[in-house]
Amino acid sequence: MPRETCRRVVVNDIRAYPYRIQTLQTLTASGKKKRRPMAVKMLDEIEETPSFLKLLWTSDEAHFNLDGKVNSKTNIFYEFSRHNEVATKPLHSKCTVWATISARGIIGPIFLEEYGAAVTVTKEPYVEALKTFQSELQTIYPSLMSKHWFLQDGANSHTSNLSRNGLKEDFRG
Repeated sequence: MPRETCRRVVVNDIRAYPYRIQTLQTLTASGKKKRRPMAVKMLDEIEETPSFLKLLWTSDEAHFNLDGKVNSKTNIFYEFSRHNEVATKPLHSKCTVWATISARGIIGPIFLEEYGAAVTVTKEPYVEALKTFQSELQTIYPSLMSKHWFLQDGANSHTSNLSRNGLKEDFRG
């Protein structure tokens, strides 16, 4: 039987819904509560300082597998009711990249490596990436360093005393 005929039978006759498994991060109720005070603080800053968004830098890291990936477009399942399936994937990768972005531009990518190999983002490689970022930012905008804001998520490497102390010297917020 041709592929399109199979699809038509499954969708039109059986009324099964196609879905793709998505990989998502869980946001808990307590996580939502923790985000609210910072969101309110940022909204206040936007109101008080028109140039606030030009002084806000946000960052994140990404892990890239260099030997292939799962193609969610070809992994389609059919069921009799809609599903919200979530697949988890390991955090082991061959390449870890960190970058920052703001209305002023992008600083990065910064490759997080130790002895030439990609690393899981712990506080030590994260602090090294922050030092590189701060150095580049100081070179580009020396007179604005004390006015910049730096926003990051709550990952353990980001909230360690080592990384927080390094950021307190140069950033507000």
